[in-house]
Amino acid sequence: MFAARWTRAVLAVVWGGLLCLPLLIASVFSPTSRVAARARGWELARHSRGFGLVLSDAPMKRRFLLGNGLVAGIAIIPTANLLGGFFVVTLGSLFQGFFIGGAVNIGFDMWSISQPTLFVGVLYGAANIIGAIALAEAASWAHSRIDAHFVEVERPFAVYTRISELLTTRRGVVLAIDEERRRIERDLHDGVQQNVVSLSVLIARARRASDPAKTESLLDDALVQSQDLIDEMREVAWQVYPTALDEHGLRPVLERIADRSPVPLTLETVPEGRFPPAVESAAYFVVREAVTNVVKHAEADAITVSIVAESQTAMIATITDDGIGGADAHGGGLQGLVRRVGALDGSIDVDSEEGTGTTVSARIPLGTEAQISSTKSENS
Repeated sequence: MFAARWTRAVLAVVWGGLLCLPLLIASVFSPTSRVAARARGWELARHSRGFGLVLSDAPMKRRFLLGNGLVAGIAIIPTANLLGGFFVVTLGSLFQGFFIGGAVNIGFDMWSISQPTLFVGVLYGAANIIGAIALAEAASWAHSRIDAHFVEVERPFAVYTRISELLTTRRGVVLAIDEERRRIERDLHDGVQQNVVSLSVLIARARRASDPAKTESLLDDALVQSQDLIDEMREVAWQVYPTALDEHGLRPVLERIADRSPVPLTLETVPEGRFPPAVESAAYFVVREAVTNVVKHAEADAITVSIVAESQTAMIATITDDGIGGADAHGGGLQGLVRRVGALDGSIDVDSEEGTGTTVSARIPLGTEAQISSTKSENS
């Protein structure tokens, strides 16, 4: 990848040597002429193909043509010298070393040295190529500075990388949504649906009972079971998304998780202010899933949860337990957290050595509009 990019950059400098004179002439005499427009088009193509600089629309201005023409003219002189030396000295030395043999004498005013032909060819050639690449990178930087002064410049390499990241994140979001749907379906099937069936059976038995006392007893059981069903429905709805998160923020929701956790859970630090809704939602699911994993697999005696703000740029959610450790960072549960946090350009770090417990740390960016607002400012 780098070899191809460097080759294109060096060739772009050579191409610039052919374009520098037309650019300079156009900048001096007529920057709006047809010849200048054609030279500008060639220059834009050179920037795009050689240096990876994509310009939205370059203006027909003297300074734009003059600046790029000067950079192209200055860069071609040492680059041509280096490339010429490479082809003449290096290829000549290699030819002599392979077919004739002998040594190369390097003379100075006061002394001279003799070195093997192949050694001189390889060393001199490598030095010239590195020098040409360095000059090409310097020319690329200079052209990007000039271009950025007039138009918006994009580097396709960075754009392609970002597009790849977004595609990966999008796939992760889809997988996270599918996993959440499957979890909700399991909860409804294994819990709510079974209780609904049981309740309908009780009511049917009560309707068929001929003994009034038996009927009353069955209806009492049905009433109790209906209350349990209502509580279970509320629990499922709360796990899907707690409304208290929107109304009161992160702390009350985390306190409820702590109250319901079978393993003692301590909330060390939770800011009083509010975070952006998407960030609070991601933090809630991270804590909930991490605590669920601890309860199921860690054999822990204590859990600690900490939420801190990092210079008002990100939220750091840390969940620590004293269990057996050895958690698989690529396992299904933790990968679900990675995908959920990755949807917000966040990251998950897992530290879980055998016998030392597990620490899950999630860094969730707050976003450009995300500023932590204090409770006081919200109430005012």
